[in-house]
Amino acid sequence: MNNFKTESFDLNRAFLLDSSHPPSSIVTKLHPLNKIMAEGQIHEDIPLLVMELDNQAIAFITPQLAYQHIVQGVLNGQAWLVSFCSICNGGAVFSPLVDDEVYSFQEGGFYDAMVLLYDVQSGSYWDHLTGNCLYGSLVGKELKRLSNLLHMSLRQVLAAYPDALLALSALPEQQQTEAEEDEAWRKASEPEWSKGLVKTLGVEDNRLPRLNMGLGVWTETTRRYYPVAQLYAMNNVLIDMVDGQRLITYIDPLSGTPGAFFTDASQAEWQHNILQLNNGDSMRDMVIFDANMMLKRPQRPFQLFVRWYSFALKFPNCEIYGQPVNTQG
Repeated sequence: MNNFKTESFDLNRAFLLDSSHPPSSIVTKLHPLNKIMAEGQIHEDIPLLVMELDNQAIAFITPQLAYQHIVQGVLNGQAWLVSFCSICNGGAVFSPLVDDEVYSFQEGGFYDAMVLLYDVQSGSYWDHLTGNCLYGSLVGKELKRLSNLLHMSLRQVLAAYPDALLALSALPEQQQTEAEEDEAWRKASEPEWSKGLVKTLGVEDNRLPRLNMGLGVWTETTRRYYPVAQLYAMNNVLIDMVDGQRLITYIDPLSGTPGAFFTDASQAEWQHNILQLNNGDSMRDMVIFDANMMLKRPQRPFQLFVRWYSFALKFPNCEIYGQPVNTQG
């Protein structure tokens, strides 16, 4: 499924790297997250990014992935590719299969103020959020999306996925320092942009400030952005209608990150750290239980915790929760 904007690639705006750039990180071994924690190799307050394949969660240390941008690996015979951009704060999970061959991807530069993917086999450049080939001999190809990439805390991951695996990369000291600097920049509300980065942008949607943070949600027919400030104003939770289904969009009070899932409940409120729904379900640490305290796996739409400019460039004329539908463009 691809509801993203497609357009001709503007080479004048692109900052391109080629195969001489260092390759992406290839994960050859995944470690049990609970074991890594027990050994003291990871701190409780470290932010994580989490993907899910066939009910198996794989977690990445956010500062490491923000520094590496691209990581590839294999789980139970299935190849996967993860991308994350510290500029837009968005990430995605794809299959790296192109015409039934596993391609090798690495950082390819920047376009629309977001990281580009570059495949070594054909020398083509790909959009890191859509999986579309933008420039090169494979234009028209699209990588298959495998999973959301969710922002979670260590506590949340272990609660939701006790058997989660960790893709742990040992960075040299200098790279670790740079990764920590990148992480501070990523988390800043108004990080400073260089003129070169601004030059890569396309036509922006000025309905919200460029660096506004929010949760972008999309389905076959709906593209909607929920500003974090709007969620805070509604006591960190709201129930919306998306494609005829109720969607709960929330901000977790402990991690401060938003998320969304479908429900049949019509009311929800936070009671301390527990989100209580009027259908008997409850959520704590992103784990949902029914009225009998049995674990439930919620249906989550595709979603991105990103800066406004990024979602708006990929979904022109998208809806903004609480604002009239934009009919321009």
